[in-house]
Amino acid sequence: MLNNLIIGMAGSGGDGIVSAGESLIGASAREGYYAILTKSFGSQIRGGESSCRLRVSNDPVLNPGGALTAAIVLNWEDFLRFGGELPVTEKTVVIYELKTGVAPDAIPLGGIKPAIVRAVPMEEMAVKAAGTLQAKNNVVLGLVAGWFGLARQSILEGIRKKFGKKGEAVLAGNERAYALGLEYADNNPIGPEWRLAPPKAGGARILTDGNTQCGAAALFAGCKFFGGYPITPATEIMEYLQREIWKHGGSILQAEDEIAGIGAAVGASFAGRKSMTATSGPGLSLKCELLGLASVAELPLVCVNVQRGGPSTGLPTKREQADLFAAAFSAHGDTVRPVLAPIGVEDAFAVTVEAFNIAEQYQTPVVVLTDQEIAQRKEIIAPVDTSKLRLIERLRPSEEDLKDYSRFRFTESGVSPISHPGMKGGNYLAAGIEHDVYGAPTSSGEMHTRMNDKRLNKLNPLKQRRDLFVVTGDPEAELGVISWGSVAGVALEAVNAARAEGIRVKLLVPKLLYPVAEEIYSDFFRTLKRCVVVEQSHQGQLHRVIRMWVNVPPDFTALAKSGANPIAPEEVLERLRAMNLNPSTAS
Repeated sequence: MLNNLIIGMAGSGGDGIVSAGESLIGASAREGYYAILTKSFGSQIRGGESSCRLRVSNDPVLNPGGALTAAIVLNWEDFLRFGGELPVTEKTVVIYELKTGVAPDAIPLGGIKPAIVRAVPMEEMAVKAAGTLQAKNNVVLGLVAGWFGLARQSILEGIRKKFGKKGEAVLAGNERAYALGLEYADNNPIGPEWRLAPPKAGGARILTDGNTQCGAAALFAGCKFFGGYPITPATEIMEYLQREIWKHGGSILQAEDEIAGIGAAVGASFAGRKSMTATSGPGLSLKCELLGLASVAELPLVCVNVQRGGPSTGLPTKREQADLFAAAFSAHGDTVRPVLAPIGVEDAFAVTVEAFNIAEQYQTPVVVLTDQEIAQRKEIIAPVDTSKLRLIERLRPSEEDLKDYSRFRFTESGVSPISHPGMKGGNYLAAGIEHDVYGAPTSSGEMHTRMNDKRLNKLNPLKQRRDLFVVTGDPEAELGVISWGSVAGVALEAVNAARAEGIRVKLLVPKLLYPVAEEIYSDFFRTLKRCVVVEQSHQGQLHRVIRMWVNVPPDFTALAKSGANPIAPEEVLERLRAMNLNPSTAS
């Protein structure tokens, strides 16, 4: 039996592929499995190809996995457009629509011979059962449940819940479509070795995605204002807060553009409210000037940037990790702003809360880098234990401070008490121009130097936060891996596999990407002779940032790919094997 099942499906818009995937992960959650569902679309507004991949396991899953266990093809042209996102090997079961007219021994997979190939009349079965092609996704659900033993009853319950309000005839037709799929699988078995092992007993779990986690975390952290503008793939954060923030005494502004959205958030922070904005790459470019204003005015602000393929409009619906340079360096002058990155859907909650804490504690804008996969993938996780999370509020002026209030006075920590409008004695000027301790404009080079020291040095304690780094593996290993964001789960799975093979290796996953924690990296590098940085960017941006600040091991390389070119655990494992056995040829 299988302990790990990876299903990839592709078809045209309207085929119900993503809907089928969501039905499967919902049923998996009810059964007690762990699972990750990722979705991929063309960039068209309407129509076009769509796909999803579902990984189901008895154990917590770290990433969407590599090669498919099962590939379900409704349309070969659409399936092939996804290329490496839906990899088929000799160990894959391929199920495709009979009506495509392709013979089983002539499927267009570049010479790959799958373990099993089945041509199934899915469209014919859908019409027979429900009188409409729209029911073929339920035929697919029946095939999956029958052949792979996945959540038969829970899938049926999900169909009844979904179609129960659409009338008895619609419900009955979709139930029959599901039953026909089951019947076909039972009458044409592929073998018990392809069936998923029954779920283990476990505690309560929830089904959610990264954008929802970010929004929920903002509310938990005390966010009372969100200003933003719709942009793929970050819009769901704003949609979630639009529904929920009012229940917590907050408000939201969907502005006319990205600049107005962050401008309103900066204004709300000046007014004393915990504030947030969210965007993706092109929007981050537009928000940079006002991020600079928040930096010089020392105003707390959280900006979530859900990375997608770039430059410019780029790949709006695909994952990439290529906004690190933009997040860290896209500010004129000597500006340093913290940049954080969660490593998965579950982690997005705690990292977003921490972003608010850092923003409030250090009076600075903080950028949170998620990406399309974390933001939009569905994942079954344990409920968040909020008792383990702390909340930090900004430093307010005392009565003594307000007798002669100097908003930007120099302190030992570099953090000055911050007032808000209406606070008696707390009036001050917050502007983008350089200022003295009272906020009055100045052109003094000496004052500019002192203010630069204040704004930069106050972040030094942040670089000592070892709790913002995950370190695992052999502490004395000479071989190391660094990875971040959604790809970190891929690297962790590969490192665990390498250690199971006897390879001595360790892994560092930074959740704080900037400012660079030189001491923590140096400690990690202490034993290393070889190290690879695994990330989803063409240039290997974290690899380059680390080299700017830290003395790296002699053999310090990158495994980097542009967005929409997935990095699989097996690929990282192969690199580690090569570096371990023949380090002089690793590249």
